[in-house]
Amino acid sequence: MKKIFTAIALLAAVCACNKNELTPVEENNIPSDGKQIIRATVNVASKVTYSENTPGGGGGISSVWAAGDKFYAIQDGSTVVTFNIVDGVGNTSATFEAEAEGVTASTTWKAVLGGHASVHGTEIHCSFTDQGGFLSSLNNYNYVVADGEGLEPSFDFENGTKLSYIMRIKLPAGIKCIEYTCPAYYKVTASGAETIYAKGENDPYSNIPTRTITRSTASAAGDLVYIVVPAVNHYSRAWSYNSGKQVGNLKTGVIVTILNDTSDDATASTGAVLDMDLSAKGGQVGTFDMSGYTLLKRPKVSDAITVNSTQVCWTRTGLTQSAESLGTGWAPYNIGAEQPYEMGNRYACGESQPKSKYDNGSYSLRGGADLSGRPNYIAVKVNSPSPNNYFTIGGGRYDTARVLWGSAWRMPNIIEFLALDPKKGHACTVSTISGQKCYVSEGVTLPIVGYIDGTELKHDGDGTTWDFVAWSTTIINQKNADAGWDTCYAFDAKLDGTPDKDRIAKSCGLPVRAVLASSTITWATKTYSY
Repeated sequence: MKKIFTAIALLAAVCACNKNELTPVEENNIPSDGKQIIRATVNVASKVTYSENTPGGGGGISSVWAAGDKFYAIQDGSTVVTFNIVDGVGNTSATFEAEAEGVTASTTWKAVLGGHASVHGTEIHCSFTDQGGFLSSLNNYNYVVADGEGLEPSFDFENGTKLSYIMRIKLPAGIKCIEYTCPAYYKVTASGAETIYAKGENDPYSNIPTRTITRSTASAAGDLVYIVVPAVNHYSRAWSYNSGKQVGNLKTGVIVTILNDTSDDATASTGAVLDMDLSAKGGQVGTFDMSGYTLLKRPKVSDAITVNSTQVCWTRTGLTQSAESLGTGWAPYNIGAEQPYEMGNRYACGESQPKSKYDNGSYSLRGGADLSGRPNYIAVKVNSPSPNNYFTIGGGRYDTARVLWGSAWRMPNIIEFLALDPKKGHACTVSTISGQKCYVSEGVTLPIVGYIDGTELKHDGDGTTWDFVAWSTTIINQKNADAGWDTCYAFDAKLDGTPDKDRIAKSCGLPVRAVLASSTITWATKTYSY
């Protein structure tokens, strides 16, 4: 008997497939060592051996119990025991047994189904690491929590608390690597499940762990990969504020980047962000079709152009801060380009898709009525020298380079651009290359292209003295006079060969140049790596 689920139906919970020897049952359920044998029935319609009901992932997913299945349960809030399957292999219901001590008719149990769960004292941790991307690995990460009691507990996992959401992703041809961020895990105690976030509210986005699924062969168009993520709020526009900064750990999204090779060696990639509130979608599966995505040319890590250490003094709103760029690896061309002098694609700040119009009406990251409809605040705080009012979008779901080119790359910050200043000993020029005016410093060629406001090409000033080059990741607190909720700093090249900066509305369209994610700057005595 099989239980079949539609693509939006609740999926059954999952167990590990580790083979475990079963303990023989003695007379009166008391083995020779004095421990009790606890027999549990599991009221769940489906389990471990997953299969797609229709080719291409258009239908539901079926499953049955398999030999070696097990789950953990917390006994009376203080002891974690292991239940192993003893009957029901190949069926949709099963019986499990565990060895325990001190069990009575009033004993309470908190059971966790999911093969990648681990025991930490009196807690069970449900993590989403090391996924293989296959149907066969779903049993490890589709976590469900259920209660039971007594000497013969019954665990109703079918109606238990479902902690996971399954992303079924259709790939284009030629994909060998899938990167995804994993922003949370669950801690289950006697009182229930608690979400633990890998990023604090003041931590940089780069603190979110990135996981990798590597295929043995490149994908064919329409191949499926399965990624399980926590069923929590990943919706980036559900925000709140405290003292001028965005607050909360739920706003990171799930970044999925698909590449034609491993992260360092890929020469083509693209990406997207799962931006949804999944808190009411535990146990469900959604199909995400990336098979029609066009891969963008991407440099290898070894192609980066290194600009050596440079000290920069940055003065803003009466505050002077010293920072040192400790050697930055610049990408040789813009995102969407193929040559250093080409503009490539334009993007609004924080977005990862080009479009035909760049204004507040088309900007996907607009704020709500409490910000008078202005684009919302999308940065996180960096612990730079006092006052702590430097913010960045670097390394996260609002970093266009990170999303489209993967974890090896990110957008540069203001310090890294200002470090190209000829006053720091660099040989800088403004040259025309293949008809395009470009800023050139230490082998880094940056086309000077202006910006799009609505559908109109505009320039900083009259376009003959200085003009915009690309977005930075640097945003300043609204309380400072030189920035606001709706602006971000962009690179501004003076045509005498000097780099500068200026703020510009986030909704405008500018190119994006990337640097290696491993590039580092130092703020006074504080080192900060993006």
